[in-house]
Amino acid sequence: MSALATAPGVLGSVLTTYVTCADVKTLLGCAENKAYQTIRELNSSAREKGNFAYGQGKASKYLFAEKFAIPMDVVDAVIEKNKK
Repeated sequence: MSALATAPGVLGSVLTTYVTCADVKTLLGCAENKAYQTIRELNSSAREKGNFAYGQGKASKYLFAEKFAIPMDVVDAVIEKNKK
């Protein structure tokens, strides 16, 4: 299986394009209700700009990183850590 994973033309692992409540709690060090409020605000601003807004409990990781000036590699590391 490892030879197949590294074969030419094979895409890497699937990237997650959103943050969840657990991710926001970890990155901002806030309570659960504040994390959900932050997600609602991000989705609301995405809708106002005409961008895609995720469903309940999820928000764009790109908008999140931009709003809070958190490097994308840090956001990705937390997302991967919380997946497990």
